[in-house]
Amino acid sequence: MIITFSLFLTCRNIVSADESLFLNISSSWNPSFDPLFRALTELGSFAFWFVIVFVLWIFGKRTLATYLLVAILIHIAIGGSVKYIIDRPRPFEVFPDAFALYNPTDPSFPSGHTEGTFAAAAVLGLRSKKLLAPLSLLAVFVGFSRLYIGVHFPLDVISGAVFGVLIGAFAAGLDVSKLQSRMESGWNRIVDAVRGKPKKEA
Repeated sequence: MIITFSLFLTCRNIVSADESLFLNISSSWNPSFDPLFRALTELGSFAFWFVIVFVLWIFGKRTLATYLLVAILIHIAIGGSVKYIIDRPRPFEVFPDAFALYNPTDPSFPSGHTEGTFAAAAVLGLRSKKLLAPLSLLAVFVGFSRLYIGVHFPLDVISGAVFGVLIGAFAAGLDVSKLQSRMESGWNRIVDAVRGKPKKEA
């Protein structure tokens, strides 16, 4: 799948269509929407999903928290690696006059925010069906926000969505019970240390 999408970038017709679609979306930019789309795009960040892992854990949804953590870690490993292997320039590097809300320094392909959000939507949605629809909708909005604020091409976002769904589906099928047990053990030690409880004798 990764190889297939990367091959698209070697086809001039596909790249040209991708760039043209980006420019059409960029031409619709309206500064009054900047705060909304900046907020939406931050919902796809690593920091946001790590916070969600912590919130789920605190509120007793520890299996979901563990699955989400696994999916996000896989996403970071795969997405980060592919970015630097493909090394596609960002839209503002190709079209200096095009609007970009800010200028990320890492490569463009695939969209990490989109991949991470779709991975989260897939793994949480597959483990808890009621979360699938709202999180999928969130993922679509995050993906579009990456286009609208000028930091990704459409193919970056589409590939990020596909990779994210595959990562989330893979993570959802794993047995995370041992990892969850270790996390709970570590968490309990932290809680005991904060409360000042003495360590149990071995």
